[in-house]
Amino acid sequence: MIADRRVVLLAAVLTSIAWGTCDLWGQQGTEQPSVLNIQHSVTTSKLGFPQFLYMYHLLDGVNSTAEARALTGTISLQNYSSNFSEVLWLLAYWQGECPVDDQSLAGANFIWSDILKNPSQSVSNLPVNLHFPHPLPITGCIGFVFGGGTLVAGKVTMSADLDLTYEPSNSEANTVVDLSGEYCFGQNWGCENATTDDNRGFGVPITMPAGQLVELFGDISDSTFDGTDNFGPLPTGKSWGAVNDFYLLPGGCGQFGNNLNRQGFPKPLPLATLYSWLPDNAQHLESVPLEYEIPPDETGRAKLQKRVARIFPAPVTVNAGDCLVVIYGRQGNGATDNETQVKAVLAP
Repeated sequence: MIADRRVVLLAAVLTSIAWGTCDLWGQQGTEQPSVLNIQHSVTTSKLGFPQFLYMYHLLDGVNSTAEARALTGTISLQNYSSNFSEVLWLLAYWQGECPVDDQSLAGANFIWSDILKNPSQSVSNLPVNLHFPHPLPITGCIGFVFGGGTLVAGKVTMSADLDLTYEPSNSEANTVVDLSGEYCFGQNWGCENATTDDNRGFGVPITMPAGQLVELFGDISDSTFDGTDNFGPLPTGKSWGAVNDFYLLPGGCGQFGNNLNRQGFPKPLPLATLYSWLPDNAQHLESVPLEYEIPPDETGRAKLQKRVARIFPAPVTVNAGDCLVVIYGRQGNGATDNETQVKAVLAP
């Protein structure tokens, strides 16, 4: 549960990088796309969100223009103790120069990310089965990054077995926009912002570039903590759940853009207020409600995760300055860590 995991992953002073280089030179002009297998597993008990980076050189390296057609496989997080843990997975490419040993990840362009959380002694698996009819832009300089682990104590194994399908391309590139965020409920600290009021939520505004919105993809992981004094309490009652809504607001972010703290993160407000701010012409792009029914005589400790893979059959026109708002809400009580790792694909 890091205040802003994206900053942590890009700050060299806070990271511990393990480098692995695999030179894979694809054949241009082949009839079938090429496939890069990305397979890594790390076991660690190190605290402080350790990070690991593996580099791949495809086609003509950083000089080549290519596109990602699919990403498939499995990622997993195994907890050897009952302590809360999490891991963030990312796929990046570089333009201009392929880094040799750049721990700051300067110039990295992230095109995919997933998040896994685990509050118990178990294995958390998530299948990755993403296909991009509107391909993602890449070069031949690819980095696979993951970081995380146990936040307080214990040991974890982070594993990935993924296939990236790609091919050379000279067509005009699509744009990938990051919609990710992390918000805590049931405690007054942590994440990008937090609230102890169960009726409050967060509306995250993202100003968009112009283009045709053709796809939303990624995952959502909403989890309790581990029930220890290190975090807020576990949920009680019959159930707990989460609200995850995506809206497109033509013309700007309106009141959502004015409701930010000094760090640029939204302040908590009643969910009813956030929904009342949506203009009549707001377009509801996606809804991902999550719910956990607490079994009788058991605790509410659980992880809720779901894949997001929404392809729009009719592209949604986005003008420069339009706003995509992600609304985070929670149902029930107790403390939860609600995180969205979702990207939007815009065609020219």
